[in-house]
Amino acid sequence: MDAKRKAESLLVIALVVAAATSPVLVASGHEKATPTCLTEYSKLCGKGEKKNATCTAMVDKACSTEATSVTFIERLFTELAEVGEKKEEVFNLETSGGQDALKESVDKHGGCPGDKTVKDYSTQCGADCDKACMDPTCTDHCYVDCPYMAARFGYIMATPANKKAIEQDMDCFKHCAKEKDSSDNKCRNTCKLISSTPTPVPGKSA
Repeated sequence: MDAKRKAESLLVIALVVAAATSPVLVASGHEKATPTCLTEYSKLCGKGEKKNATCTAMVDKACSTEATSVTFIERLFTELAEVGEKKEEVFNLETSGGQDALKESVDKHGGCPGDKTVKDYSTQCGADCDKACMDPTCTDHCYVDCPYMAARFGYIMATPANKKAIEQDMDCFKHCAKEKDSSDNKCRNTCKLISSTPTPVPGKSA
């Protein structure tokens, strides 16, 4: 009898440990994205009186149900930093043809929520970031980083068909960029992308 009780106790302990260490899933069956997802993409939604409730709800939902897409696009964006021609922006900020191609592909396949272009969707992020800046270098970071952020969010919010199309564009661009005589413009033509217009950096008042 004692042996039986001991065995039952061990079984209960094992079940409790297994339950405690198993991953927690949200109700929809998708893993939640990391807290950084909310911190990052909420920057697209404005602050204070200019905070967009619809945008905030979309970010909350995306970070709760699209962990796979969030992880994928962050990893791809890092990879694209080494793809295509390197471009030196003002204050030694460096961008890449591959990361610019992502913005162009998102615009090509429906753009950001509300059918907005990456440039338009990033406007409030850039303005809020710029307002908090104390020097021109910071301002330039805002107007480089925010459009890239909008492009990543555009991918996260895209339909499955558009996600696949964007991924195919990026595979095309990566393959083209490896060719001996490749250039960003050649790869844009090959992959049927249109060069994105650089986001102008507003002048800072003295």
